[in-house]
Amino acid sequence: MTVLSTLLIILTASVSQAAPVSSGDIYMIDGDTADIGGQRFRLVGYDTPETSKPRCGHEKPLGTEATKRARQLVDNAGRVEVVVLPGRDKYGRGLARFYVAGVDLGEILISEGLARSYNGGRRSSWCK
Repeated sequence: MTVLSTLLIILTASVSQAAPVSSGDIYMIDGDTADIGGQRFRLVGYDTPETSKPRCGHEKPLGTEATKRARQLVDNAGRVEVVVLPGRDKYGRGLARFYVAGVDLGEILISEGLARSYNGGRRSSWCK
């Protein structure tokens, strides 16, 4: 069974399930968005600065740093536990959490000052 077919099975389940995914099958688009086998996921529980449409000059370098660190953590893990959650975000992306060595990727980025806790609603600005 391929990574994509495993994720599709999980996506159709009503209960969140974890699946180990090889780091090589994950592409971190930015600090809180990932692609796995052509499927995009918004990683929930945290927010990182924007890289594609930053609101100010201060935001883009922070977003670039968060993206670089997220990629490093995923790549170094070898395997990531991916928990696909029910529902989709307003852009149609699946919702998921990534666990690296048993720790939520968002928690790591938050602890390093590269992300903020976020559970929906209006996001705080990264601009000073």
